[in-house]
Formats: sequence, C-alpha cells, structure tokens
Amino acid sequence: MSRFLALEGNIRVLAAQTLISQVGFGMFYVVWQPYLLSAGISLSQLGVVQTMINVSTGLGLFTWGYVSDNYGRRPVVIAADACRILAILVLIVSESYSVLLLFSFLIGFTSMFMMGNPGRNALIAESVDASSRATAMSTLMTISQGMSTLMASAGGYVALTMGYTPILYAALVTDAAGFVILLLFLKETHNPGRVEAKPVGEMMRGALLPESGSLGLYAIMLIQGFGYAVAYSLLYGALTDYRGFTTLELGFMSTGFNLIWAIGSIPMGKLSDRLGRKRMLMGSIVMAYVSALGFIFFRSVAAYVFFYGVSAVDICFWLPSWTSLLTEIVPQEKRSSVLGKLDAYGRIGSVPAPWLAGVLLERHGFTAPLFIQLFTLSISVPLILRIRDPKTGRAAGG
Repeated sequence: MSRFLALEGNIRVLAAQTLISQVGFGMFYVVWQPYLLSAGISLSQLGVVQTMINVSTGLGLFTWGYVSDNYGRRPVVIAADACRILAILVLIVSESYSVLLLFSFLIGFTSMFMMGNPGRNALIAESVDASSRATAMSTLMTISQGMSTLMASAGGYVALTMGYTPILYAALVTDAAGFVILLLFLKETHNPGRVEAKPVGEMMRGALLPESGSLGLYAIMLIQGFGYAVAYSLLYGALTDYRGFTTLELGFMSTGFNLIWAIGSIPMGKLSDRLGRKRMLMGSIVMAYVSALGFIFFRSVAAYVFFYGVSAVDICFWLPSWTSLLTEIVPQEKRSSVLGKLDAYGRIGSVPAPWLAGVLLERHGFTAPLFIQLFTLSISVPLILRIRDPKTGRAAGG
C-alpha cells in the first residue's frame, strides 16, 4: 500500500505532518472569516483582509520559489510552516484591526493557505521518481482534503457550542506538532551549492518575469486564473440571491465538493502517471465545460450539488498533472521559482475577476460569469495542446 500511494521518505513525513496539522487547520478554514467579523470588523474591512491575503500570497510565491532554488527546499518548507504558526499566534493575541492586517499578511505570505507552496511542491516532486510524482501529490492532497472534510463539520459545531478560541488553539497546537515532524525528519532534495551574486535589477527580472520559452504556460495560468475566478469567486452569494439557496444547501455543495476531491485525487494521480500529463489537462478542460454548462442549464439543488462535484473532478484531473508536468519540463535549478511564478501569475489573473463578476451578475444575471469561463476555457485549449508532454514527447495534437 505504501508503494501504491508513493508513501516513502519525505512523502511519508509530509503525510504525517499534513494529517496532524489539518486536524486544527481544517476547522480553522471554516471559521476564520466569522471569527474576524465577531471580533468587530466590518464586511468592508474583511474585504481588505482578504485582499491583503491575496497580495501577500503572490509575494510569497515569488519569494519562496527564489529562495528554494538558491538555498534548498527544506528551509523553505520549515520557514513557511513557522510563518503559519506565527500568523495563528498573532490572531490569538490580536486586539486591533492593524494587527489583523499583520495576520493576513503572514498567513498569505506562507503560500500554504488554500495554496501550494512552490518549495514544498518541488520537494515532493524530487522525493519520488517521475512514474510516481502525480500519485505522491494526489496522496497528500487526499489526506489534506479528507481531513478538511471531516474537520469542517467539527469546526462548525465547536464554534457554535464552545466559541472560536478552542479552534484557534487547536490550530496552533497541531501546526506546532506538524512543525516538529518536519524539523526532525524532512530531508533535503536540492543542494544548489554556492549562490552567485547578481545585480539587483537582474535578480528582480529573473524573479518576476516569465522565461522566454515558457510564455505559453504563463498565458494558461493568467487565463485560467481569470476565468475560474470570474465564474466561482461569487458563486455562493449568487446562488443565494438568484437561486434562493439556503446555507444548508450550500453546505451540501461544499461537502460534496471536498469529498469528491479527496476521493478522486489518488485515482486521477495514478491515471496521470500512466496516460501522460497533457491528456489529463484536457480532461480537466472537459470537466470544466461540463460543470459550467450544468450550472447554466439546470436549476435544482441536486443538479448543482452534482455539477459542483464535477468541478471537483476537474481539479483532480488538473492539479497533480499540472504540477508533475512542470517539474518534468523545468530544470531543477529553476523548478521552484517557476512553480511559484506560475501560481503567482494565476493570482494576478484573478485580481480583477471578483469585481467583473459582480458587474456581470448585476447587469446580465446569474449565467453571465459562467459564459466568461467557457470563453477562457476555449482560449486555453490550443495553448495546452502546444505543450510537449514529457510522458510521450509529443506536442500539438498529443
């Protein structure tokens, strides 16, 4: 079973750390926004906090990628986890809005808050051989999503009956326990040697600008980041206003989504290792089309639960295959930087999306943002087809 799930070496260490830390953090995901509102901030201030998280996440993706390639994967994974622990500590002791902004910067900067840290992703890829990369990533994703699914309901119950404080301390304790596991058992996979001093301008260009041979990959991330954010950033609010969904019905959607993501990750990772990355990316596009069209043409709660589950299958197709693809076509000395920059460009693409989604909803109704996603998916198809699949060695046409 360990071989089947690629649970070996660092993957086993990260699995243990994820399993333990998600006990507390799985509850924290559910309650952090209600907790901040209960602390007395307004919705507009909560929006500023979320914006700060988005901005600092992009900054973290650039930073951790560069540090990982130049100083090693292990220090980045440990430092980012320590930063997340510090963010929880700041939240526990916070007594003012400015301190909450410090929390939002720290939690976003980790690039481990609803995000994949590029140093961690590179370490995962380098801890197993190419035939097991997608499987290893999917196994860790299954553990994370499975624990989040279980602990989300527990977090809601604890918050309702005992308040938010026990959840904050649970997140602190379990993250600290996971940190100790990383500190004791995680092994380095990349030893860059001596770092050459470079002019600041050249270093900044290398850290921020796309590589000339990878412009198509950055275009995919910009387009996909924009399209998905337009379609889904305001989905729950739109379902409440335009379809009359209750919070219970939204809860069914969320639970189904997380459960399918958790169950589907390992099979899709194994399939990616067998069939190749590009085929799985195209499968993701097909699932995205199906889910968007389902939201457009159907209106029942059962249909939305089903098609939201299809969108989780979309992620199962995409995430392990995309990350594995990048680790196989990008040289090791640049791997983490490129992973971080690509995710950051996806974030950049999503910045104007919530505003545009709001405008489209107000002027053209519920389905307008979904048609934008269908358009962006269509633009992505030729870009994906041009990628050379390292599993087959072929480009356009597969």
